[in-house]
Amino acid sequence: MSAADSQAAYSLEPLVQAVVHGTNSLFQGASIPAITSDARTKSRSANIATKYRDEYMFTRDLPRGAENPGAQATSSSTSTQLILAGASTTQHITRVDEEVQKVLDGLSGKQSKTRAAKKEKQPTRDLVLAAADKANRQAGDAQTAAAAAGQQLVRKRNYEPVKPEWHAPWRMMRVISGHIGWVRSLAVEPGNKWFASGSVDRTIKIWDLASGTLKLTLTGHISPVRGLAVSARHPYLFSCGEDKQVKCWDLETNKVVRHYHGHLSGVYTLALHPVLDLLVTGGRDSVLRVWDIRTKQQVHVLSGHKSTISSVQCQEADPQVISGSMDSTVRLWDLAA
Repeated sequence: MSAADSQAAYSLEPLVQAVVHGTNSLFQGASIPAITSDARTKSRSANIATKYRDEYMFTRDLPRGAENPGAQATSSSTSTQLILAGASTTQHITRVDEEVQKVLDGLSGKQSKTRAAKKEKQPTRDLVLAAADKANRQAGDAQTAAAAAGQQLVRKRNYEPVKPEWHAPWRMMRVISGHIGWVRSLAVEPGNKWFASGSVDRTIKIWDLASGTLKLTLTGHISPVRGLAVSARHPYLFSCGEDKQVKCWDLETNKVVRHYHGHLSGVYTLALHPVLDLLVTGGRDSVLRVWDIRTKQQVHVLSGHKSTISSVQCQEADPQVISGSMDSTVRLWDLAA
């Protein structure tokens, strides 16, 4: 049995005609043939559309090489083959679309403007080849520009650090001895003529800076001397010790002229403000005390550290006081605030 005979044997056409004939004979209506013809047209259109979607839906788009010719610019032969294959596939799909559309338009009696617009947008072989040539030209121009830019680059010179000027090796100039205990503090006179040293032997010694000879010994502390400071604006030397005392020495008379009382334990460090007549001291009571040099009055008590204050520095700019403590912190203080 041939394919045509098989299709005729299993076709529903004789059954449909028999049903239509019986219906016409029963109702004798004029609207029945029109309704049957419209249903038959819709059924045939749905059948063709279903076959079209099942067989050609996944082959309507171009291959990747034909959609983006510039991405395959590295291999010219491969790009040409992909483009030609895509073009042939496109033409085949376009012909199929035209045939299906003609059948559907003939059955429905309508012209689909949407399908016509899509058909006009389908790329042809000439358009695909033109796009491929344009992409190749752009790739070649980009490579030429990159090569020209690489030729214009100037190699950066290696970093050469500045070599320091040679000087004679440092050597020990002098050894000064005179204290009988640890030397815990030093202070140099602003004129660079002498310096002072404080020791555990409870004395303060004044030394000539050029010759290293002992000029003067000051006594008055009853415990180790822990801090010294020489004023640049007054002929005063300030000292502090573990005996809770802060003393002001007049270098013209070599005597103590002021005592600053207030610390509850040993005083370990002190510093003078470079502009104001203020003295800042700190010690084992974990507070900084700011003193007025002239009146011996305590101006501020800066509390916040949790352990012994071992160093303090003063500067003209804010923050004016910087302190370091054995609680592993450094605190900055603003006297104006």
